Amino acid sequence: MYRVVFLFNLKGDHMTLFNRICLISFMLIGHSSINTAEFEGNMALSSDYIWRGMTQTSEETAISGGFDIANENGMYFGTWASNVEFGDNAATELDWYAGYTKELETGLSYDIGYLSYTYPGENSLDFEEIYLGLSYSYFGVTFSLGQDDAPDNLETSFALGESGLNLTFGDYENYGKYTMLSYDLPVSLAGLNISLGWSDFSADSNSGLADEDTLVFTFSK
Repeated sequence: MYRVVFLFNLKGDHMTLFNRICLISFMLIGHSSINTAEFEGNMALSSDYIWRGMTQTSEETAISGGFDIANENGMYFGTWASNVEFGDNAATELDWYAGYTKELETGLSYDIGYLSYTYPGENSLDFEEIYLGLSYSYFGVTFSLGQDDAPDNLETSFALGESGLNLTFGDYENYGKYTMLSYDLPVSLAGLNISLGWSDFSADSNSGLADEDTLVFTFSK
């Protein structure tokens, strides 16, 4: 299967879960350092929502957005949402995450956190991951440990210096392997960054899924 994707990047009890994550995050950040926290937002409009090589919107348009709160001590909290289409009652994906990141004097950076994927209207799809990411210079690797029998994911990424060219390999347990090649163009359009990407997903033979190949155009702010 081959298709072209135009991406306009604007990157049970869900409120109880949200409150727990908020409480933990603000306890970690600390009341005395709230004033030093940085807030960042992101919005997106895309013709398809691709996640780990697979479409999440049946190749249809996706609107997404989120925000992050990060403190200089390395603690952060964020949320992100998008419409989805799986042929069931799920119409929205709503994610919550919190973690800690730090760069060591050696140049090695690490990022550890908790990520919850929720699908209002179809709670049976909800799952959580604990992730650990390591990066050094232009190389990065992230392992996501699925909770409560959710599958694990291992992702490795490489950047070709400051060229804007990035390559990502992923292995999603019981689902398949994926490759993403992206290039950040050295130009902008109406203040939007532009990138071109190609995604390939090879489904595991016993997953019941189909292979996917996607060409992606991205406009980001």
